Amino acid sequence: MSSAVVVHTTPPLNPLPASDAVSIRLLGILRLGGVSPGVTTADWSANGKPFITLDNIAIQERYLSSIPGWSDPDHALSAEQAADVVEWKAYVDGLVTDLINHTMYSLPPNYPFLAGAQIAACPFPMNHYVPHRLRSIHRNRLRVTGLWGLGGGEDVDDTDAQRKKLEDSVVVAPGGTQTQRAWSGFRSGREVAERQRKFGEEALRQHAYAAFDPLARKLGESRYFYGNKPTSFDIALFAQLTLALSVSWPNPLIADLLRGKYPTLIAHHDRVLKKLYPGGWSSISRQAPVMGPSFVSSVRLYLPSWLGGPSEEKKKDPEVDDPRDIDTKKRLQRGRYLWFVGAGAAFISYIIYSGLLQIQFSDDDDDEEWGEGWIVDDEDSDPFASLVDDDEEE
Repeated sequence: MSSAVVVHTTPPLNPLPASDAVSIRLLGILRLGGVSPGVTTADWSANGKPFITLDNIAIQERYLSSIPGWSDPDHALSAEQAADVVEWKAYVDGLVTDLINHTMYSLPPNYPFLAGAQIAACPFPMNHYVPHRLRSIHRNRLRVTGLWGLGGGEDVDDTDAQRKKLEDSVVVAPGGTQTQRAWSGFRSGREVAERQRKFGEEALRQHAYAAFDPLARKLGESRYFYGNKPTSFDIALFAQLTLALSVSWPNPLIADLLRGKYPTLIAHHDRVLKKLYPGGWSSISRQAPVMGPSFVSSVRLYLPSWLGGPSEEKKKDPEVDDPRDIDTKKRLQRGRYLWFVGAGAAFISYIIYSGLLQIQFSDDDDDEEWGEGWIVDDEDSDPFASLVDDDEEE
């Protein structure tokens, strides 16, 4: 009987099976090692990261050797090459990853495209906060590297830039008087934004050149980085590049730069893709994700049958015949009812003793004093008394 290996990935991003590089790398490592895993969307409420399961048991990446039929793609490397692989993986994680995350999360035309795929795969209420939380994590990292906002569209939270913008918006007279700069036409704001966008794109290209030039030199004219067979480093770089090359982004800035200046890296990407998936990305079949119980169904499990909970017939287990188990169930059920009663009593006590609800009792003497305080005038009580003359009364 074969073991079931499943990779739980982030939501798919057409045509990719996942929307992050870690998921694609895990799939590639397993495929390159001779294992064809199943693919399903992970439950982000568990840990928020992709993972691998073997017979429904999660395993870490360093224990992949326990999977039957899997072989390490780096087994033929020498000790020096293995150390070199570790160094270059750190290089990719430090530079290339930031460029890819900038393409996905920073460029305004691209992020709505990505967020749509993430929201479609997230159940309520995670679809309201998970995509924004992921973007905030990448935003903090890209701000440190200076990539956030490059390429136009996003507000750059740079103190110097904001101060320069405020200084340019006013003119200081010789006497120290400040006045608004003269209006320069309807297109003045667009021209400034266009210049900022071009400046950001050029700065982004310089970052890309600094990241991809060493990789292109190391690859040279070889098929792979370490011989005629791909290694884990080839998979790591492929997982990053395919997010920019395989997806039809509205703003393909990095993809156009790679296709125009680094043909060897493009050929390497296509070679690895054909090695892993001869039929392309469309050959990957996804398993239906396991849907957890809804909020309503979870609450109904703890309600009695007369409040909409499960009936007693459904609660009975025909396999349980031990009287001790029956007594345990009754004791737990009785404790659950007592918990609800105690919670209700505590709630009512809190309302009364906190002053939110005040109850006052009045005595009969107080009612008499309240009545004596009123003097009723019969004449005033008749609205037509003033209309009757005194002669008529006689």
